[in-house]
Amino acid sequence: MRFTCNAAKLNEALSIAIHAIPVKSPKAVLEGIMIEAQNDSIILTTTDMAIGIECKIMAYVEETGSVVLPGRFFCEIARKLPGEDVRITVNDRNVASIVSGQFKTSLSGSDALEFPELPMVKGQTAKLTQKQLKRLINGTLFSVAVDESRPILTGCLFEIDHDEISIVALDGYRLAICKETIEDCNETISQVIGGKILGDIAKIVNDSDSEAIICFSKSHASIRIDENIIIARLLEGEYMRYKQILPMDYLTRIRINRMQLADAIDRAMLIGRESKSNLVSFKVDGDVMTIVMQNTSMEEKIGISSEGKELEIAFNIKYVMDVLKAIPDEEIEMRFKSSVSPCLVYPPDGGSQYLYLLLPVRV
Repeated sequence: MRFTCNAAKLNEALSIAIHAIPVKSPKAVLEGIMIEAQNDSIILTTTDMAIGIECKIMAYVEETGSVVLPGRFFCEIARKLPGEDVRITVNDRNVASIVSGQFKTSLSGSDALEFPELPMVKGQTAKLTQKQLKRLINGTLFSVAVDESRPILTGCLFEIDHDEISIVALDGYRLAICKETIEDCNETISQVIGGKILGDIAKIVNDSDSEAIICFSKSHASIRIDENIIIARLLEGEYMRYKQILPMDYLTRIRINRMQLADAIDRAMLIGRESKSNLVSFKVDGDVMTIVMQNTSMEEKIGISSEGKELEIAFNIKYVMDVLKAIPDEEIEMRFKSSVSPCLVYPPDGGSQYLYLLLPVRV
């Protein structure tokens, strides 16, 4: 195998492919990256069997072939190449010669026949922008469960209903739902992708309007972004029927500046750190909300717009901050039924772009 390609393009593709290289695997070949030279391009493939990534870049191919090179080490070498281009030649013993500018080295690889093939994903398909996908993931991922006792909750539920896609995450203490409008895909889809995999995908997609195509089979999902394909194994099991836990009514509703609340919560977290307190309470009284950090002397008042009854309710402060960080709006709407009922957080216009539920803590 022999080819020449742009070093920057190679490094860009490797920065994506590395997300599927396990740090340590019982199968040594999975710690590598398979390089295939075909016609006028090379394909880089990595997998840890839960996620697989395939990246394609243009290259001048003099001799086709394939090899598996040590993954993370090869990525480090590519990151430090001095030349504009890199020329890689692999002999029949799977030893790769790497030349870039005045730099030259060799790297021992292994036979590509040992590398597992990525599954073909054929099935229901939906299209959205990378920006939309990134917002959906970042707006919900923090709410996935870390407790493996219910594996299905360690992932996010993808629901697609014709012209709307939503991602749902919950861990038993909070729930996050984000929605986007998409082109009518004439499909109804409900599948769960693992949270760790979605975290890697969020690092790969950007804030552009370029297209991301999601395809679901019974066991896997694929996401095509430009010349890159990400394949994820789906989680098995029935997801919680989350709609049944959403309160239908409320007795207190407020509108509040999100950044003012976030800044106050940030100060409360600082004070609470010294007393090792993680509970914050909100006292709603007319057009003022008083924030009190439990077991400390800290309190702060914020002006709000409210309707309904006076209320005092407490939450895990980290859960409140996670929600505030995920929301882009200047203002938010919060709805309460009682001090022991879930709080719902909506967009200020009452829209459906997102919905967050927080369970209160009894004080």
